[in-house]
Amino acid sequence: MTTSTFYLRRDTYRGGTTLGTLAFPDGYVCQTLEDIVRAWGIKDGGTTAIPVGKYRMTVSMSQRFKREMVMVYTEPNKYELKANGIEFKGIRIHGGNTNRDTWGCIIAARKRIDDHTVQGSEESRVTAMVKGLENRGHQVWLEVINLSQKV
Repeated sequence: MTTSTFYLRRDTYRGGTTLGTLAFPDGYVCQTLEDIVRAWGIKDGGTTAIPVGKYRMTVSMSQRFKREMVMVYTEPNKYELKANGIEFKGIRIHGGNTNRDTWGCIIAARKRIDDHTVQGSEESRVTAMVKGLENRGHQVWLEVINLSQKV
C-alpha cells in the first residue's frame, strides 16, 4: 500500500496558542493554529495540542458538524489518539480563527493575522486532499514536528 505524509511544523508558541504550517512533500498546504503544546503526559481537556508524533488521517462524517472532515487518530476505532501518556478523542482538522475554536483540534487557515489569530478556512481543501489520496488507495499520515520558536 502506498503511504502519503503531511507535515505539521509548529514554529510559534505564544500564551495558549501554537502556530505552524501544514505541508505535503511537494509543497505548502496551509497555516495551522492549535492549543498550547504541553509537557509529556500533561493534558488539560480542550486546551492541549496533540503531542509530537506520527498519526493516521482519514476522512469521516462528523456527527457534530454534519459534514465530512479529516480525523487524526492512532487507534483502530479511527476516533481515538493516544500518545505520550495521554488520550484525545475526535481530533479533527477544521476551520476557525483562535484557540477558542480548537478544542484540541487543528485549525487549517489561509493566513496568519497575528500570534493568536488565523483567517480563511482551508478545511475543505485539506479534506479534499486527504480524500483524494484515500480514493487512490493511499494510507494518509500526519507527522507533527515542534520546530524552534520563530523570532
